[in-house]
Amino acid sequence: MPSPRRFRAPRALALLVAGLMTTSLALATSAPAAAATDVSDDFSRSVSQGWGKTASGLTWTSSAGSSGSVVDGSGRVSHTPGTGATQTLSSTIDRDTVFSALLWPEKATAAGNGATISLGLRSDGGRSYQARVRFGTSGVNLWMSRFDGSTAKETVLTSTKPIAAFREGQRIRAEFSVTGDTAVSIKARIWIDGTPKPAEWQQVHEDRSAERLAQAGSAVVATHLSSASAANAVRIDDVRIVTAGTTAPAPTPAPAPTPAPAPAPAPAPAPAPAPAPAPAQGTAGSLPVGSASYPVPAGAVYVVPKGKNAGSGTLADPYQSAAHAAAKAPNGSTIVLRGGTYREYVYVGFNRKLTIQAYPGEAVWFDGSSPVTNWTKSGSTWVSTGWNHKFDRRISFNANLDETSRFVDSRNPYAGYPEQVWINGAALRQVGSASAVTSGTFFVDEAGKRLIIGSDPSGKRVEATTLAQAIKVQGKGTVLRGFGVQRYATTLNLMGTVTAEVDGITLENMVVRDNATVGVYTWNDNQTFRKLTLTGNGMLGLGANGTDNLKITESVISGNNTQMFKPAPVSGGLKLSHVQNVDVSRNVISDNDSAGLWFDVNSYDLRITRNRVTGNSTSGVQLEISEKAIVADNYIAGNHTGLHINNTGNVKVWNNTIDGTSRALSFAKDSRTQSDGALATKIPWLMRNLQFRNNVISYSPKGSNCAYLTQDYQQKALGSAFGISSDSNVFYRQSATAPANFACWANGTAGTRSFKTLESFSSFTGNEKNSAEWLGSPVINSDLTVRGDVLSAPRAGLAGLPADVAAAIGVAAGQKRIGPFSAPTK
Repeated sequence: MPSPRRFRAPRALALLVAGLMTTSLALATSAPAAAATDVSDDFSRSVSQGWGKTASGLTWTSSAGSSGSVVDGSGRVSHTPGTGATQTLSSTIDRDTVFSALLWPEKATAAGNGATISLGLRSDGGRSYQARVRFGTSGVNLWMSRFDGSTAKETVLTSTKPIAAFREGQRIRAEFSVTGDTAVSIKARIWIDGTPKPAEWQQVHEDRSAERLAQAGSAVVATHLSSASAANAVRIDDVRIVTAGTTAPAPTPAPAPTPAPAPAPAPAPAPAPAPAPAPAQGTAGSLPVGSASYPVPAGAVYVVPKGKNAGSGTLADPYQSAAHAAAKAPNGSTIVLRGGTYREYVYVGFNRKLTIQAYPGEAVWFDGSSPVTNWTKSGSTWVSTGWNHKFDRRISFNANLDETSRFVDSRNPYAGYPEQVWINGAALRQVGSASAVTSGTFFVDEAGKRLIIGSDPSGKRVEATTLAQAIKVQGKGTVLRGFGVQRYATTLNLMGTVTAEVDGITLENMVVRDNATVGVYTWNDNQTFRKLTLTGNGMLGLGANGTDNLKITESVISGNNTQMFKPAPVSGGLKLSHVQNVDVSRNVISDNDSAGLWFDVNSYDLRITRNRVTGNSTSGVQLEISEKAIVADNYIAGNHTGLHINNTGNVKVWNNTIDGTSRALSFAKDSRTQSDGALATKIPWLMRNLQFRNNVISYSPKGSNCAYLTQDYQQKALGSAFGISSDSNVFYRQSATAPANFACWANGTAGTRSFKTLESFSSFTGNEKNSAEWLGSPVINSDLTVRGDVLSAPRAGLAGLPADVAAAIGVAAGQKRIGPFSAPTK
């Protein structure tokens, strides 16, 4: 196969973000009592272990042991990293129910995926519907799922990030509704306590699948803390469970102090109506596995997951493995996968164009793990003998080369070891010796052919990786759609768990998660990736190299680099190198450890539009040694650095919201020069023609004092040599001194020159003549939209949208607007 060129390294910061593994709700519940019409628990009691009983006498059955308690008027669960617990009410709740509660972590999340609190309904002890609330480093995520016995079988129904900014001391109200039987309606919403409840449900899903939960069951609260987050405790209060159609009584608020009377100000002139944002572009990410319903053509080839080279491919006598079907099906065939788990590797060979899809309404997973059942207790550990699964632990994109030190540091020295183990769906952490195994960890003894774990497997489902790669596509024009791929021990030299290696590949409505390194990787041209969910992969969600005409749209790329590989040379959400004519549009790129979206090394003609890029631990969007890009109509928020441009020219940045927990804008120049003479004119690796217009740029008061930075690492160039033309923007600072500087400008051998005000910066540089600065309350709302009064009267002289930018975002040229045209992608 072709050997893609390796990724280059950027300047990077190392922050902990580990993969989120949520707690199983599969604990056995107590024998159900009569159905409870209403449940109310204000936790007005003191309990040293567990949560005790509600005022009406219902018992909370707890798995938390001594870590659970009721104190200071709320339920509390303390967690060390990587642990979880459940609290189950000893009553069957009415089938059609609304579950609401007040939720918060005691400490803000500084690293990792933070604490997750889940509300569960219709639990039968193994399955339930859940609304999960995760407190990340840059906001609060909400998703709904049908938990089918373990996280391996969990079906994520919807996922959004309704609250983009959350600070320590705030609390979240959550409301979760489950009604119906033939069609189960599931709804959820969250909001910051003390603010108005959203008028509409933020997530709505209808479950008509055969796996739907149609009966009444118990109510459960589950909590979990990311293994990459510091020890923390979570609190739960004001639990209300009422029959759907009734209204839960609102908690009585503390009386507000009576304000002192103030003179009425003179009425301000009524502002012009704020231009309404365009409708949201729909929900990004794959359909839930099992929900796709692609038409089945006549002559389709059928498969069932039995792992055998048997069958004839008909509906009555299907092939018994997907690999066998891919080898036997005639060129041009549609292969239809019946529901179930396919523990196998599939190769689509050269000169074979296939469509591989799930049977309508059936859940299909390719799974690289296998159940492990032969356990023997040995001291404080448990051992499975005869373990013969060996994987290449060398780290490099080139086979037979070991570059571990380039990719791995002390955060996780075993990041490159591709083995993985799960107990009831919760991942264990790999350690380097048998003597280091403790609860929540595992070790693979290759010489002794043993798998050793530190947690008791009794009565639990244990699974471990046994396969390295899921699907390798070398057949032009092949289509993969409607199924999930998970848990493969993919070594880096295999490039990805799913690889698209020839022209014209389409991936659609696929979930690719929890694999050892890279989820999806591609090279060659005319690739279309849409409606993907790439999450929890060990190094990277999606990589591309040497690809022309690439479209990545309506996808969710979140929570990747769970194994904490170094930010450089590659890790995070998406890393794209040597690519041309690329559209990255209407995606959610969030909470990746390292960069969210990173273009590198001779990438050209890029359109980055209508994305929501949040919570990534280094840069949200990074353009490095590349040329010609449009960055427009995006919401780039809560990343360490919002937008980073390094040795890249001809970039148009229009109508975005951009902030950063440290820095909003970063422009860097270094010593690298174009090494390919044929590209010296086209992509010269020079900072030039960088145009910024109509953006809302927000500075964090707790971030860097240089939130707007131009920097020459060699300390030779002045800021004027960076080719920046910036005007007609709105800037936000909390005050004229928070942060201390408006901008820092490259200043040759002196390093940087700081400017305290917009006016002084504009006078010196000639930039921002028509821009405005807002102080005081944030101009970006918690849902990332721009404040209404800023939209209607931005104080800045706005610029008319140029034709190429307008075409890229699908609006008319010449329009004048501050910030994005579209609503945030969900």
